[in-house]
Amino acid sequence: MKSLEYLSHTADVRMKIKGSSREELFLVGLEGIGRILKEEVFNKTSDPEEIVEIQINSVDITALLVEFLNEVLLWSHTLKAVFFDVDIKELKEDFIQAKIKGVFVEEFDEDIKAVTYHEAEVVKNPDGYWETVIVLDI
Repeated sequence: MKSLEYLSHTADVRMKIKGSSREELFLVGLEGIGRILKEEVFNKTSDPEEIVEIQINSVDITALLVEFLNEVLLWSHTLKAVFFDVDIKELKEDFIQAKIKGVFVEEFDEDIKAVTYHEAEVVKNPDGYWETVIVLDI
């Protein structure tokens, strides 16, 4: 069961993301960013127009998630694309190899400057779901 909830915050956007696995948590984070950039991409079914391979090493799973989401954001800005899916080839506590899939857009609904480490802490909750809060600098 994946879950995405936007939380109120004064200057930025906070989102609480949850997934039944770490892989699903990464997908929900990617979807959360994509929906802010261009919601309509998620309202229709389409084949990916762009696929980007990402490989990241980090210190732990929390930093890995933040760095992954910043990489997704970098590619979104570079290619003017919104990514809606991820094919994870390998995911460890400190490493991810994945392909992100997206479509090109004319413009973004909202711009995101960065994914921050503020409040981020990936944990497995008592119900067995992986979750964290992600703060986006708008």
